[in-house]
Amino acid sequence: MKTRRIASSLALAAAITLGATGCGFFVPQATTEPYAPSDGIDATVAGVEVRNLLLIADEAGENFNVVFTGVNTGDTPLDLRITFVSKSGSAEASADFVVEPGSTLFGEADGTVAPVLISLPDTIAGQTVTAFLQVPGGADVERDVPVLDGTLPEYSNFVLSAKDIALSEELARDAVENAETDTEGPAADAPTQ
Repeated sequence: MKTRRIASSLALAAAITLGATGCGFFVPQATTEPYAPSDGIDATVAGVEVRNLLLIADEAGENFNVVFTGVNTGDTPLDLRITFVSKSGSAEASADFVVEPGSTLFGEADGTVAPVLISLPDTIAGQTVTAFLQVPGGADVERDVPVLDGTLPEYSNFVLSAKDIALSEELARDAVENAETDTEGPAADAPTQ
């Protein structure tokens, strides 16, 4: 009789244990799904990994700094264009980036790459905007990108002042002028023999 009680107690314990944990065998684990662990979004576009993409409003709330980390695992620079569309669909702005091999942070006021600003009327912090990411030769990738401001301390470095914006515009003009000078290039100025 004791053996029967012990056996039935063990069977009951096994049934309770299996019943309490059995659903774990059939439910997918959320931790195995890829996700963006921060406030921005992630996307992979034809050889470029875009990590933590978001827009940060400037001090006036009129322009938006395009902030993300670009990862290029190849050996050559890749051109990335991001086109943002306001939620109403009434405004569109594009931003172009050159993602060098390795990892590059875009959007820092005093970083190695000048910040790229866009203007999207009627867009405010707390909204999302639709973005189309494209690398030449690759398919467009569509994502909803959050718009933030400097409320969160970790993003305060990306909130640009009027002075930062003026400097960024000056750097962008210089880059265009340098590119034009490089294409006219030394070959035109080279002495003839």
